[in-house]
Amino acid sequence: MGSLSVFAALALLLVSGVLNGSSVAPLKYAKRSEWENLWLIQSIVAMIVLPWLLVWATVPEPMRVYRASGFWPVAAAAGFGFGWGVGTLLYIIGVVMVGMSVSFAIILSLTATLGSLFPLLVLHPHELHSHRGHLLLLALVVTVIGIVFCAYAGAGRIEENPGSAQLQARRYFWRGIVLCVLSGIFSPMLNFAFAFGNHITTVAAQFGASSVWAPNALWAIAFSAAFGLNAVYCLRHLGLSTSWRRFLDAPWENLFAGSIMGGLLLASIIMYGIGAEGLGVWGTSTGWAINMSTTIFAANAWGLITGEWRNASRKSYVLLTIGLIAITIAIILASPTSSVS
Repeated sequence: MGSLSVFAALALLLVSGVLNGSSVAPLKYAKRSEWENLWLIQSIVAMIVLPWLLVWATVPEPMRVYRASGFWPVAAAAGFGFGWGVGTLLYIIGVVMVGMSVSFAIILSLTATLGSLFPLLVLHPHELHSHRGHLLLLALVVTVIGIVFCAYAGAGRIEENPGSAQLQARRYFWRGIVLCVLSGIFSPMLNFAFAFGNHITTVAAQFGASSVWAPNALWAIAFSAAFGLNAVYCLRHLGLSTSWRRFLDAPWENLFAGSIMGGLLLASIIMYGIGAEGLGVWGTSTGWAINMSTTIFAANAWGLITGEWRNASRKSYVLLTIGLIAITIAIILASPTSSVS
């Protein structure tokens, strides 16, 4: 079971979900910043600075760990980490276009179900016709149903809030939905990085890292691989839109809000890892379902708090509620096989 009590592990999973669901909330409050300003800072903090600080603080002789791990585990962590980076970039663009409520629901529901289904297809294709495989296929169907309800709720919300700001939102909404779906397809690759690069964690433990902190050696490789694409896109966007001027107008606001976003994201991932390990064999099943569901509902709470659903009709609220219920059911169905084995 690990050194944590069940209560402490569950508390960490809940807190992790709340932090993850809150990780882009600063976008709503940094009024003098553009999303690319904040995301560039977030990427530097969450994908480079904090992960490598944690490695040097918690993993003895990290360079020797990587040499001893061999080429393929490091390459797997980096390759799947880059794929996850594609997902995170599409995720933030989707959030900007669609809003926190709908984007989180779509992206995390697909992450949960596809993160279970893809490894089954690759590693154990014969099990697709088993009870386990049938549950995952059912979860995928229910996920699609939930996504449809959430998407139409979001579209209705936009139609019910006319105005100059909403004209652009209406124009890009369905494009944003497509980006959210693509993000949900790429985002499970962080789980694949953990699975196929897990030898790095084993070697780190052999070199003296505790079981709680040994995965930091793997996360640093995966996050660093994700950083490049996110940074290049943000810098390109800064140049094309000249929004770098907004950074110069409010440098401390950008640095503070972007750092908070990065800290929340990384803290949520680390807390999930510790909490899941504390639950033992139930960590990647029950723990995964608790964490994903909490993240989605935290993001929707922020959506309500920040006025995304202001003036929305009862019909839109009902559609959103049905979508969230369907997505929660799908996550529960997928959770017994949410990790790569």
